[in-house]
Amino acid sequence: MSEIAIHQGEPVRSPEQNPGAPAQAHGLDANEHSHGHHGPAHLHHHFTDVAQQRESNALGMWVFMVTEVMTFGALFFVYTLYRHLFDTAAFQSGFVSPFATGSHLLNHTLGFINTLVLLVSSLTMAGAVHNAVIKNRKWMIRLLCITWMLGLAFLVIKGFEWAADYQEGLVPALNWNPAETLEHHGYVLATVDGINGGAVFQGARPTGAGFEGIVNGMQMQMFFVIYFCLAGLHAIHMIIGLGLVGTYIRHASVGIFDKGNDQPVEILGLYWHFVDIVWVFLYPLLYLIAH
Repeated sequence: MSEIAIHQGEPVRSPEQNPGAPAQAHGLDANEHSHGHHGPAHLHHHFTDVAQQRESNALGMWVFMVTEVMTFGALFFVYTLYRHLFDTAAFQSGFVSPFATGSHLLNHTLGFINTLVLLVSSLTMAGAVHNAVIKNRKWMIRLLCITWMLGLAFLVIKGFEWAADYQEGLVPALNWNPAETLEHHGYVLATVDGINGGAVFQGARPTGAGFEGIVNGMQMQMFFVIYFCLAGLHAIHMIIGLGLVGTYIRHASVGIFDKGNDQPVEILGLYWHFVDIVWVFLYPLLYLIAH
């Protein structure tokens, strides 16, 4: 009876079944590919060697990162444009900056805690990548689990913060009624006049130690629109990151990243660090401009 070797679902037949083919006395081992090349099991058939595969994977990841920079860069441009236009208009009207006022209304304590959480998660992710390189599966899994828990903590904290914003009437389109919250912080809401968001204030201007200034509510609403767009897009990236980290934890537990196949963990680390870096820019632009 002729022998048939199976590799990736493709049979390799004996000379009797395929005249003219070289005889094969044994099946392909785990490190041999069906197209005749030899290499580690994680080498895909369309690459010549591991070095070429690693370079291609790294290039693809960096191209993806460039598209991400362009996406967030567009929102950063919108932020810069409207902040300049509205701050100029507020100065000319004798009002306070609508962006600085909106920033003042955010929960700075939770924002600072979330920043620390993400910085620590970058440290644990870097440790997971290092342990993947040195083939320490146990600590790689531990650090990936810690990274996952920190990412989840970030989203939970952000959820509590957004819930408080909703209750305070600071969510455009869903619950926008900031007058009471502004009054609590010492601001007075100007009357909006005209489709372009111009504002006027009738009567005597308030004075006193607790008075912070008059703000154009429509222009401040634009700050919160941009805030939720930027923070929301960042949160979506965090959710994706949590899904990837969870998947990698499962893969690592069965040894997929052993035997030199550590590059997927490195690429995951690049994604996670990018998400953290974006927040490093968001935190001062959204939370610290009032100080």
